Amino acid sequence: MEVIGNQLKEFEIIDEILENKDIFSSTRLFKCILGLNKTESQVFGYILRNKDVSTSEIAKALKLDRSSIQRAVQDLSELILINRKSISMKEYSKVKGKTNIKRQGYLYVYNAKDIKSIKTQFKELLDKWYGSMLKYIENLENLCECCGFKFEPC
Repeated sequence: MEVIGNQLKEFEIIDEILENKDIFSSTRLFKCILGLNKTESQVFGYILRNKDVSTSEIAKALKLDRSSIQRAVQDLSELILINRKSISMKEYSKVKGKTNIKRQGYLYVYNAKDIKSIKTQFKELLDKWYGSMLKYIENLENLCECCGFKFEPC
């Protein structure tokens, strides 16, 4: 029983180290599961927390140039994580509670998909990744031989 107790303490220490190193941050999650870069992760996080956001609004909030934001929202749209819709400047002014916007015309705003569908998508991708890693482990001896290493069972 003492051995199990010691192992549990070791796991607690490891968990604490991982937390302190920020191993399980959302940025790392987005990078690992979706392959997002830092900018795409920041933009996705911002859109998850805010509704009907324009590229200008995101650029200002994240202190990044608009062209980087536009590339990021394009990539996020292709991954079907966010929606884009066109609204009038008048409607945008109302949504944002701004009365001093005099411009006319339309602009695109972005919203995250339903959080349930995003979670489902993440779980499916994680399951797919897990399955592929299991295949690699099962065929480890073949993978090692291609590098010049001969696997010899015990």
